[in-house]
Amino acid sequence: MTRGELTAWQLRGPGFAALGPDVYIDAEVRVDQLQEARASMLRHPDGAVTGTAAATLWGAGEAVADVGRAGAPTEVLVPVAGTRSRGGLEVRRAALDAVEVVAWPDGPDSPPLRLTSPARTFVELARRLATVDAVVVGDAMARRCGLTPAEVVALADRRSGERGMARVRAAAALVHPGADTPRRTRIRLGVLLARLPPPLVDVVATRRADGGAVGALDLAWPGTYAGVLLDRHPEVAWACGEELQAHGWEVVSLGAQGEHSVEHVVERVVAFLAHVDRVRWRDLPDIRRRFPRRPTAPRVFAAANP
Repeated sequence: MTRGELTAWQLRGPGFAALGPDVYIDAEVRVDQLQEARASMLRHPDGAVTGTAAATLWGAGEAVADVGRAGAPTEVLVPVAGTRSRGGLEVRRAALDAVEVVAWPDGPDSPPLRLTSPARTFVELARRLATVDAVVVGDAMARRCGLTPAEVVALADRRSGERGMARVRAAAALVHPGADTPRRTRIRLGVLLARLPPPLVDVVATRRADGGAVGALDLAWPGTYAGVLLDRHPEVAWACGEELQAHGWEVVSLGAQGEHSVEHVVERVVAFLAHVDRVRWRDLPDIRRRFPRRPTAPRVFAAANP
């Protein structure tokens, strides 16, 4: 407008939409979190985009959608008072250390966006979302941009005394980069909430004889040759399971390519681990040496329809 190419009347007309005071966008452009983030940088150049919008830009868009926050207002932290939320923008006052802000490249023709670092982004998410939802997004960020629980805990320790830091530490302790989809994160958390032994995630299965790799498992348990295949095609699951069975593994294929609920999958994992425990006890030598015991052959299990 200052160059005379547009007038105030044109900007207020049907061809443009207002994203804030003196900030306009073509009315035909869909306004999403990225557009709101760009507008926020014009209105608050000293602030930083955070929350689900920052998590999406850090690569966790699928997880953000899974927790139902894809269309949430864009959150911005600003270091000064006197700012106001408006429309699809939620502005909060908060202190921002230099190490907590990252310049995110926004293309060759646009200035970089100021995002909170992955650790600060997770802190803002974990203090406002339910713990399971926060871990779903945290797992995706750990896989996509290298977020580590240690970074989050260190940041929470520096901000000890602020609201929600206990929840942040609890959620950070559950983050794991191995889960490659939100559903697998929810299954992993369901296993933990069922008070089962913590599983290893995304495991390379090895032969008992020489330690050579024979397959991959989505979940496995230390000290046992037992593991779970999640959401595999039946033919792929049977082929992988039979290969592992030949080398002494107990394997269960669950999920039916995502058709079974997380609760059903967790129930089947509970039953599978109970079976594994029974087999392990049955295969132990009889300490009284009265009844000889034969080793139980491993079997491949497939989940029944709910």
